[in-house]
Amino acid sequence: MRKQELNPQAFKLLWKTKKATENIDPILLTIVKEYRKKTWKVQAKVSWRDIADRVFSEYCRLYYADDKWYVTCITSGVRMFWKDSQCWHFISRWVLKYRYDINNCHPQSYAENVMLSGNYKVYTLVMIKMYWQEYVEYIVNDKDLRKYNQKDYEDMIIEWYKFIQEKKLIISQNQE
Repeated sequence: MRKQELNPQAFKLLWKTKKATENIDPILLTIVKEYRKKTWKVQAKVSWRDIADRVFSEYCRLYYADDKWYVTCITSGVRMFWKDSQCWHFISRWVLKYRYDINNCHPQSYAENVMLSGNYKVYTLVMIKMYWQEYVEYIVNDKDLRKYNQKDYEDMIIEWYKFIQEKKLIISQNQE
């Protein structure tokens, strides 16, 4: 199956013609418009998976954020502003079944994620404490495959985006 891509020329047509936007959810159009600018500076073509990755990363970090916008690094315990953290996956992102699983992803500092390659030994111990050993063994040994189609990506992106907007609204109201 061909990778579904959103190329820049298609977007130019999409924004110029009303006919092209009739069948697309308006929330999804807003999301893609917001996140595409960040991605297209680096590459010419963007897939639904690229946009889903960006939205999910933000979703994951805000999911674990407290009411002052701070998250705690899963391995070192360092508190940092949510935008300074990274979304780290216990099971590699290449395993699509767990790529967007919130139990598999946690905020981690740049030092732990990049410099220490995720500090996997400590992360494994933390995962066992947080969940349970049987669960960790299950997801490590799970060989089931999962494929996402365009509709799956669209639904997930919209769900995460709504959560992000609600969380930002709640936190900003708490700070006033």
